[in-house]
Amino acid sequence: MKEKCMNNLSLKILAIVLAAIVWVIVNNVDDPVSKKTFKNIEVELQNEDAILSLDKVYEVKTGGIINVTVSGKQSVLRKINASDIVAVADLSDLSITNATYIKLSCPKYENVSLSSDINMLTISVEDEKTEQFKVDIKTVGTLSDGYALGEVKVRPNLIKVSGAKSQVERISEVRVETDVSNATDNFVKYLEPKAYDANGKLMDTENLTFSSEKVKVSVTIHETKKIPIEITTVGKPKAGYNVISVEYEPKEVEVMVTDSDDEKLSSYKTLPIEYNIDGADKNIQTELSLSDYLPDGIQVVEEVSMINVLITISRQDLQTVSLPVSAIDIRNLGKDYELSFQNTEYIKVKAIWSDANKAQPITSSDFSAYIDCTDLGVGEHTLVVQFTLNKDILIEAQVSVKVKIKEKSKPDEIAKTKEPEETKEPTKEPEETEEPKDENDTLKEDNA
Repeated sequence: MKEKCMNNLSLKILAIVLAAIVWVIVNNVDDPVSKKTFKNIEVELQNEDAILSLDKVYEVKTGGIINVTVSGKQSVLRKINASDIVAVADLSDLSITNATYIKLSCPKYENVSLSSDINMLTISVEDEKTEQFKVDIKTVGTLSDGYALGEVKVRPNLIKVSGAKSQVERISEVRVETDVSNATDNFVKYLEPKAYDANGKLMDTENLTFSSEKVKVSVTIHETKKIPIEITTVGKPKAGYNVISVEYEPKEVEVMVTDSDDEKLSSYKTLPIEYNIDGADKNIQTELSLSDYLPDGIQVVEEVSMINVLITISRQDLQTVSLPVSAIDIRNLGKDYELSFQNTEYIKVKAIWSDANKAQPITSSDFSAYIDCTDLGVGEHTLVVQFTLNKDILIEAQVSVKVKIKEKSKPDEIAKTKEPEETKEPTKEPEETEEPKDENDTLKEDNA
């Protein structure tokens, strides 16, 4: 038996070696070793407290995101996903240059080898700083017509920002922006505050910490109304002087109600202003503050806060000119309407020459007048007559006319003939009457 086992021993050993080689070759051919690269693998940071406990903050410079190459058999590589790869950097093991090795592993599949394009993670370390900022609000967009922006509140209105000292010191403003486009009602939004530098550029806040991640913004929207301004004079100028004209700009102002009494706006028709000219003997040029004449709860919408007023006072005697209403130009009347003047054929215009030495009478040919019918519809209206004057004439005061606007009759409309009315009694036949006799016939009868 022993002799049989030892017979051709070298050949048997060679056969075993050849079998092993063939087995290795077959396995490598069926399941070869290969490589697979996974991009954008995030490196996990460990032991951050080693820096934060020293009141320091850090920022990753390089090695935060890496590409990892895995080597192994194809059958294994086909099963591996990016989530199976673990990349770790220990911040408690920093070198003097603030760098640490990136350790790679694939716990789920150990029979693989891993390598990365970046082997070291480097960071910058600096002092931490916390600073408090006021939260500003910026509104963007345009409200619907007839509405104005009221009070805009933000809560909290103060916020603390923490981060690297160099970055916190770059902050010039903390702001939220809210869109008010086409808004007609009050609204509330929760918005994320942003940091801006001195140039108004939005800063990267990834490494900054805000004491409030979001702030509450409350926006109040008010309905508005345009109302005319009416300035009149009270008192009398110096003896022998007359008030010639009262001119002012603007002629109207847009206002809104700032309290809860919404009916106040609908009942508010004009802004009457009286200016005392008692004893005046020269022109008065002044500015009046709108806020002095607005009641409580009414606020100006526009940025205009002052009224520029010019009151012309002269020693000349006023001349009264009769201007027929037919001479008043009608402007901006809708093409489907027609206008008629009510209860008057003439208007009285009081005027003087701007040159006090002129003595000739002023006539209606020395100026022209017009009324503006923009946006007027059917009904009766009282309109201010406006004048186109040359530099030599001054009109004393405002003149108004009453007009009636109605729709034009269509050309194809024909007035219908009235139906005949029924009579209560039938029409009587006319009675027969004898024809009067000729005078000659009468004489003949008498002679007979």
